[in-house]
Amino acid sequence: MPRKTYSPASFSSNSGTLLRPLLNWSLAGLALSASVVFILAGLGAWLGVDVIIRLDDQIQQLFYLNSDSRLHLFPYTAFITALGSFKISAVAAGGFALLFFIQRSPRFVVYGYALTGSFAMMWILNTLLKEFFRRSRPELEHLLIVHGYSFPSGHAMISMGFYGMLFGIWAIERQRHNSSGVWVPVLCGISFIFLIGLSRIMLGVHYPTDVFTGFTAGLAWIFCMVKGIKQSR
Repeated sequence: MPRKTYSPASFSSNSGTLLRPLLNWSLAGLALSASVVFILAGLGAWLGVDVIIRLDDQIQQLFYLNSDSRLHLFPYTAFITALGSFKISAVAAGGFALLFFIQRSPRFVVYGYALTGSFAMMWILNTLLKEFFRRSRPELEHLLIVHGYSFPSGHAMISMGFYGMLFGIWAIERQRHNSSGVWVPVLCGISFIFLIGLSRIMLGVHYPTDVFTGFTAGLAWIFCMVKGIKQSR
């Protein structure tokens, strides 16, 4: 049976209605993601600076590449952390979005907008949040050159919010054909995202609480975007 396709004219006439749920949920996702960051920051203030610093120090001592033996992992850690950088994630966003858009299917067009929106909104929101909180980076030797503030981690937010969206789309497509196969993209996504966040701690450029908050904010965004995708198809 041939795949059903749509002309640009026929799709554009319905695009507003098709994408409206995605737009509504993306606005909700921005609000929820930002709220999560403020709630966690408020919780940290309530617990006290000393408690947070002690927690960060305990975790950093476990993972920071502060010895000759651990430094052997540096090339691998640097490669993993690069996958969460702006340049590489921008190339990934553009490449996958193009693949989705050329499918000429409303479902894949929704995927394309969800993916590009996730990339753009996570970076914009993270930049604004960093400027608001202005937390300095850890007082450790940074094993990579970094700029800007520390909280919340941009790599953690983009890995969860953008790459998480990509793995989420994979999971949605797997579910359409085989419900049991959804665990493959979920497990791959969790492993990939966790390693990017962990690499930031290992390189001494982020506190663990920066990474945890970035993950949580990105997860809130993903929750809303998946809702939007399901209502837009």
